[in-house]
Amino acid sequence: MTGKIFNIQRYSTEDGPGIRTTVFLKGCPLRCIWCSNPESQDSEEEIAHRDSLCVGCGACKEVCPTGAVEARPPSEGLGVRIDRSKCTRCGECTRACVHGAMITYGSTMTVGEVFDEVMKDSLYYKTSGGGVTASGGEPLMQADFVAELFQRCRHMGIHTAVETSGYGTTDACLAVCREADLVLFDLKVLDPAEHERLTGRTNDVIVRNFEWLIESGLPVRVRVPLIPGENDGASDIEALAEYLSRMSNDIAVDVIPYHGYGENKYKMLDRNYELENMRVPSAKNVNKVVEVFTARGMVCVAQ
Repeated sequence: MTGKIFNIQRYSTEDGPGIRTTVFLKGCPLRCIWCSNPESQDSEEEIAHRDSLCVGCGACKEVCPTGAVEARPPSEGLGVRIDRSKCTRCGECTRACVHGAMITYGSTMTVGEVFDEVMKDSLYYKTSGGGVTASGGEPLMQADFVAELFQRCRHMGIHTAVETSGYGTTDACLAVCREADLVLFDLKVLDPAEHERLTGRTNDVIVRNFEWLIESGLPVRVRVPLIPGENDGASDIEALAEYLSRMSNDIAVDVIPYHGYGENKYKMLDRNYELENMRVPSAKNVNKVVEVFTARGMVCVAQ
């Protein structure tokens, strides 16, 4: 079985307990305006260009079979640009670029290949209580792949976690989450219209899958991304806290303050970043949100 992977990140400490290896899978049905991994959204390989590493040698332009790589006008400075309408994502330009300016996001890997990679860090998992986390993108889009990877990890006694938006079929959610030792479930905003505005989709599927997970008794930890001016209003946070308190008395919540770490990736992929110049939320505002959840008896921390 093969899957589309765009990164395997070692020594992660924020994707579950202990030291972890996070496997990032390509493909996501949502288009969150704050997404820090835009390279994860498309399910196929993508070509990106890093201006900071380009020396203007023209090697990529020479090998491009469709003429998609073009020299920039002198007024725009050194380097090239990609005509996305012509690009077939063949990867010839990335293979020709010896400076690392042209890169391909995504590669096809078997479950065995990924498992071999994550096993290289098995000692860290055992000494720290860590393990392997599947993230994305949306892991539910490659549910069978993730489920088989988790089965292999479980056989070796390795803790598994999945980071999911919950947007997927019930069968996909069932296949992955039943094999996971921990489900890190994103809940962005409760109002369906607001959810659609922020992510491009309503949250009816997400709510259905979340409630199934809670009813099933599987270990779930909720993650709330905090985006200033978008989903951090008092009414939004109160509604979400009230909803969670009705669902269970012992739900744990992580508040994830906005950061702009992925902004440069949008430029590399020639995409528009809607939250340009957005400021990170203050510690005071983050603490206020944490207090809303803790006031209802939930264990809540800010990451």
